[in-house]
Amino acid sequence: MAQDTLNPYATFRFALGYPDERHLEMFRGLSDETPQTLEELRSLYLELFEAGLPHPKCPLLESHYVLNRPATEVVLENKLFYKHFGLQVESKAAPDHLLTQLEFLSWLEHCVAAGNPDRESLEKAKRDFLERHVSHWIPRAAALVRQAGGGCYQDLFDTLEESHAIHACI
Repeated sequence: MAQDTLNPYATFRFALGYPDERHLEMFRGLSDETPQTLEELRSLYLELFEAGLPHPKCPLLESHYVLNRPATEVVLENKLFYKHFGLQVESKAAPDHLLTQLEFLSWLEHCVAAGNPDRESLEKAKRDFLERHVSHWIPRAAALVRQAGGGCYQDLFDTLEESHAIHACI
């Protein structure tokens, strides 16, 4: 039977999605630095994560932070993790994008919570994926959000960086 606990990866996945009214309401309950309007929140999101030259202030792509390996290798390794579990990434979604990575971790967490008989393998996969693809670059991304004065997103990244969900398995 599925556990009645919150899936932390799904929560972070939602919070880091492109903002709508639900995000504005959520941030108002969590951060004193929440913009007043949805348009201002969307503008902050775009400024931090989507737009900028030569790249956004805080790219949400693992390959941006891994300097000792080619980006194509990082992307391929992410894809192979997903493929091993029979999952495919939509062509428009970058395999090394934080939202894609959190979606994968959320799926693994759901499988564990649902009582999958291969729980041990799923837990090991989660640990491996966190170690190889998430935990090493989130602190650098959080630092960039802080440096950019990321407001409510700074609070979110601080929480993500300190999160038990990101560090528990490594």
